[in-house]
Amino acid sequence: MKKWIAAASVAPWLLSAPAVLADIEVGVINSLSGPFAAFGERYQAGMEVALEEINASGGVKGEPLALAVQDDRSEATSALAAIESLNRQDVPLIMGSYASSITGPMAQLMTRQEIPLIVLGSADNSITKPGSPWVFRAKHNSSIVAESYFDYFDYLRENFDDSLETVAMLYGNGAWPESLAEEGARLAEERGYEIVGDQSYDQGTSDFRPILNRFRSEEPDILYVVAYAEDGVAIARQMREVNLNAKAVAIDTGAALPSFIDQVGDLSEYVATVVSWSKDVQYEGVEDLYERLKEKTGEEPTFYEAEGYLALRVAADALERAESLERSDVRDALAETDLDTPVTHVVFESFDGFQGQNPIRSLVLQIQDGEHVTVFPDDLAAEDVRFPTPEWDER
Repeated sequence: MKKWIAAASVAPWLLSAPAVLADIEVGVINSLSGPFAAFGERYQAGMEVALEEINASGGVKGEPLALAVQDDRSEATSALAAIESLNRQDVPLIMGSYASSITGPMAQLMTRQEIPLIVLGSADNSITKPGSPWVFRAKHNSSIVAESYFDYFDYLRENFDDSLETVAMLYGNGAWPESLAEEGARLAEERGYEIVGDQSYDQGTSDFRPILNRFRSEEPDILYVVAYAEDGVAIARQMREVNLNAKAVAIDTGAALPSFIDQVGDLSEYVATVVSWSKDVQYEGVEDLYERLKEKTGEEPTFYEAEGYLALRVAADALERAESLERSDVRDALAETDLDTPVTHVVFESFDGFQGQNPIRSLVLQIQDGEHVTVFPDDLAAEDVRFPTPEWDER
C-alpha cells in the first residue's frame, strides 16, 4: 500500500520539504539530538543529497525512494526502540548510526530479527568482526584506519627519512580511540617502530601538559593521537606550550573537521588525519558531489556528509538489484554489491576475520596553508606531503 510520508527528517534544512508519494522506504536511525547530533546532522545532509540524486534518476524500481527517519537521541536504548518501530513499518533495510556504542547493539538485534543493516558512521572493528550476514559497512574500520596511518608513516620513512622509528601514542578512553590505539600498537611492533609513549586519558580531560611533557623527554619521531574535537584542539595548543616536537604528527578524528583549523590556526599546519573522503581526492564526480553537499549544508562539507551519501547510494543500488523487497533478497543483493561512487568503490568482502566489510582505501589529509589536502595514497593525492614538521621555534 502506498504511504504519504514526508521526505524530510528533523534536520533543519528539511523542515519545509514537500511530502512525496513513496512506495519504497529506507529506515534510518541517526543521532539527531544529544551529544552526537552535530555528526548526525552531517550524515543526514549527505543522505538527503543522495536521495535527491536517486529520485531525480527515477528512484528505485521506478518508484520514488523516501527515508523513514528515527532519532536515536545519541543513545543505544532509543536506537533499539527505533528498530522495533521500523520493523513494524516493514522497511526492507535500515541504516544507522553514528557511534559504535549504538550501532553495535543495533547490529546484534537486527541480526536476530534478520533485518539488513548498512552501517552509517560507526568504525569499531567489532561491528563487522566477526560480523553477520545481515550487516554491511561501506566505510572504513579501526584496522583500515590504523593501517592507513602506518602506511603513511612507512611512506615517509621510505621516501624522506629512514631514521623514523619512535612513536608516542595519546588517546581517549572511549571505544573508538582505544580501538585505534590497540591497532596502532600492533602495527608499530609489526613494522619495526618503537613505542616510547603509550598514554590514555579520561574523557573530559582538559590539561594534557603533564603527558605531553613526558613525551617531550622521549623525543618521539612520530606523534599518534586519537582525540575528539575539543580534545584535539587542546592537545594541539598544549603541544606548542610545552614545546613538544615530532617529525610527523597525526591527530585522528578531531583534526579532520574544518573547525579544528579555525580554532587552532597556524598550529594545525603539517598535522595529518585519516578520512574516508575528501573534496580533492582523485575520483570521478568528486567536484560535483562537493558542490552539492556544500549547497545542502551551507558550509564546508566533510567526510561525514560523504559517508551519509555513500550509505544511501549503496542502499538504493541493492534495492534496485534485489529480486524483491523481501529482506532476504535485499541482503543477498547487498552481498553482491560492486558499486562505483564519487566517495569510493564498494564491494563487501570477508577478510582478516571481517564479514560484510568494504576494503575501502582510506585517505590521509595534511593541513597545508589552512586547508585539508589529500597527500596519501600517492595515486589519489592532490598535493605532495610536507615533511618534516618544523620545530615550533623554527616556524
